Amino acid sequence: MHIILLLATLFLEVQLYFPEAQAKQDTNANNVMSVEEKGYRLEQEIPGMVKDVLAQKGGTATLPCKVRNTGAGIVTWVRRKDRQLLTVGQDTHSVDKRFMVKHVNSEWSLLIQKVTHEDAGLYECQVASLPVQQYFVRLSITEAYSVIPGAPDLHVKQGSNLRLECQLMSATEAPLYVFWYRNARMINYDSEPGVRVDLTKTGSVLEVEKTQLTHGGNYTCAPSNAKEAYVMVHVIEEEEKPAAMHGGDRRNLSPAILASNFLVSLLAAVSWRIPSFTSLYPT
Repeated sequence: MHIILLLATLFLEVQLYFPEAQAKQDTNANNVMSVEEKGYRLEQEIPGMVKDVLAQKGGTATLPCKVRNTGAGIVTWVRRKDRQLLTVGQDTHSVDKRFMVKHVNSEWSLLIQKVTHEDAGLYECQVASLPVQQYFVRLSITEAYSVIPGAPDLHVKQGSNLRLECQLMSATEAPLYVFWYRNARMINYDSEPGVRVDLTKTGSVLEVEKTQLTHGGNYTCAPSNAKEAYVMVHVIEEEEKPAAMHGGDRRNLSPAILASNFLVSLLAAVSWRIPSFTSLYPT
């Protein structure tokens, strides 16, 4: 079996070499072409349909290849832009060990771990059968980031509840964790009363009950697979009531009582200004 795999690998490398050698001759005769331009030209020459796959930077990309006949022959994966042979059967041929094959029944998926923007492009799954089976997958890479609604500044009254949500955008995978920081201190595992952190499918939620002045500051959410987000929380201190208002709110008194109080105050103010009857007509 190992001899068959070795012969198949040599045969495939020879097949890949001659087109590459021809491309080098074309390059010497004409202007130098970039790797991207070569990849674009090869993409235009492919027969059949192309399946699009979107993967997240730093995550794992899964490129599907479903073989019609499971006993057809050896399955190989090739990166088209540089004609690099990546896998032969279930063995990784590339020196880059991020590439591996996941074989389940008729599926021969190519896994690329810790993908980068350089991994984007066209890939070919080929089956050494008669006729030869070819399947093409175009890989695109996205970079996830997070947002906190209400940023960059959020105002909350002292004593009320605070709710901060960290939402992941352009993500293809759920985060393994989301760390929350207040002024550079991680608070996920603090035993602070009234503070709770919950992980969701699209991010995380931080809740603070009965917000105090000490809860103000710069909050940061840091997902495991996305860029961080920030928000500055300002806790508004509750204003104290004036001393005259402590006995009750004057706005709650009826108009009749207010008018009566006004008349009493007016008569008291005027009475001391009016001279008594005996002072006007002394005896």
